[in-house]
Amino acid sequence: MKTLNKGIYLLILFTSMSFWSCEKYLDKTQKAEISEEDVFTIFDNFQGYVETMYDDIVDPIHLLASFGEFNNGDDIIPNRKRGWIEGDYMYVIGSGNSKYYQTAASRINARSWTTPTRRKGIWQNSWFGIRAANTVLAHLDDLVEATAEQKKFIEGQAYFFRGYFHWELMKAWGNIPYVDVVLNPDDEMKIPQMGLYITAEKIIQDLQKAGDLLPVDWDQTETGKATLGYNTGRANKGMALANMAECLLFCGSPLFKGVETGNYAYDPEYCKRAADAAWKVIEIANTGRYSLVTWANYKTNFMRKGGLFPTTSEILFSPQENGDARWFTSTFTFAHIGTDAWYSAPTQNYVENFEMAGGLPIDDPTSGYNPNDPWVGRDPRFKYNILVDRDRQITSLQDDRAFVQFYTGGRERTAITSVTGFGWKKYWDETINKYDNGWSSYYYNVPKIRLAEVYLIYAEAANEGYNGPNGKSPNAGLTAVKAVDIVRERAGMPVVNSKFLTNKETFRPRIWNERAVELAYESKRWEDLRRWHVAHLPKYKELYELQFDKDHTYFNKVLYQTINFTEAHYWLPFPVNQISLYPEFKQNNGW
Repeated sequence: MKTLNKGIYLLILFTSMSFWSCEKYLDKTQKAEISEEDVFTIFDNFQGYVETMYDDIVDPIHLLASFGEFNNGDDIIPNRKRGWIEGDYMYVIGSGNSKYYQTAASRINARSWTTPTRRKGIWQNSWFGIRAANTVLAHLDDLVEATAEQKKFIEGQAYFFRGYFHWELMKAWGNIPYVDVVLNPDDEMKIPQMGLYITAEKIIQDLQKAGDLLPVDWDQTETGKATLGYNTGRANKGMALANMAECLLFCGSPLFKGVETGNYAYDPEYCKRAADAAWKVIEIANTGRYSLVTWANYKTNFMRKGGLFPTTSEILFSPQENGDARWFTSTFTFAHIGTDAWYSAPTQNYVENFEMAGGLPIDDPTSGYNPNDPWVGRDPRFKYNILVDRDRQITSLQDDRAFVQFYTGGRERTAITSVTGFGWKKYWDETINKYDNGWSSYYYNVPKIRLAEVYLIYAEAANEGYNGPNGKSPNAGLTAVKAVDIVRERAGMPVVNSKFLTNKETFRPRIWNERAVELAYESKRWEDLRRWHVAHLPKYKELYELQFDKDHTYFNKVLYQTINFTEAHYWLPFPVNQISLYPEFKQNNGW
């Protein structure tokens, strides 16, 4: 009989159903072993194994907290320039050594800083998760001590994670091998790369199967009642369909079509499928399962005080913490005054995406924008996301230290705080500093998919697939423009101005802009610029600062740095030691 070693045993004892338990499972004996029969025949044990995959969900939180480098489009200028800015992606992935586990776009969670072997990032953890998902499916027939519903939920979670982890890899590396078997050490490695669309269709198939098998709400099932109150974050129908909609939108976007056909334009058929999938999620939301939080509670999507983890009715998919939670310390900080450093700063060009409160872009001559008073009267999401000169940053001080100084020559206008004249504050409030000491009860999170994004996926896909701002998925009660308006109105913004609703070409820039504003600093921008196939254009490569004096008598937009981005940079290079495994594994073009 095969046995599982202590490492697997501990993962299985991961509290069976509840992956927030504080049980000291690491105190088990060093010689403890458990048989595969014990694991895969009984539902509670099998679900315990399934839940190891939740621990591998890709989470950018600590690159965000250290220097924000996962926001690597035109949205920030990082203090540490090597890698993304210089276009040295071989450095980013580590050129075949262990460094790529740490720097390839994200780390998993707080313990990644102290655990040397796992929880590092997209590449390593996705393959961990894929192997676990395939193991679950291979042992599904062994599950005999389970109800039909329990067995269905086990299968659904496996298909969800197999699709999801392949999708995380594909967004970054493109033409990846798709693995749907459990590989053994002595297996001959010859898994071919099949192309973007063929691989994506396999991912879509997995996610669709997951959507068919998983519940809308675990709490409303017999299986979920056993862990009532601990089901937040479990894979469900909405999560599966939302990831599928995102995958289909990428397939319909110019990058995928251009790589496959040479024509860098939207693919209407894939866009229709993306809109249809997003609409199914919106239908679930319309039953009351999900909803946009009010603007007054908007920040609870990203941060909370009082020891509460940011989980809201708007978040469909988010990494969940297992006994630990994410917190700020003076070591990991967005770097607000009275702490260490900021490590990155918003660019002037990204700041310009935020419209005027009247609903027009700042470059519209009728918008009311005043270049001599540039931060007044803007979209409310501007001041929520962007810290500007003279903003209060410390609540307990009454002198000038309480207010940020971003002017040229100001206290915070330095290489390690802000080189652009701005700070970012989406996940922060005024008590997170060494004077107010707000860290201890403060928790923060970068959601992977919110309902607001699903509306924007629907809008973009319906605009491109169903012919413009008034297009909609069949049987849907929502047009493309109305989906955007729902997101805007939550923030107190007016509906999209009619001058932009002539056709899909005039509406497209407003959808792109809405994504930039609503999803600012949520690890979306680099992916968007790439899938739109615009990241190589000067508009998105040129990063600007804003120079101004203490009294605000002048404001000058100045080019600070230009990103090195060529066609090769649309995909990360595969680690050299990985493509050396077998000849059929090919490196991405340009690397």
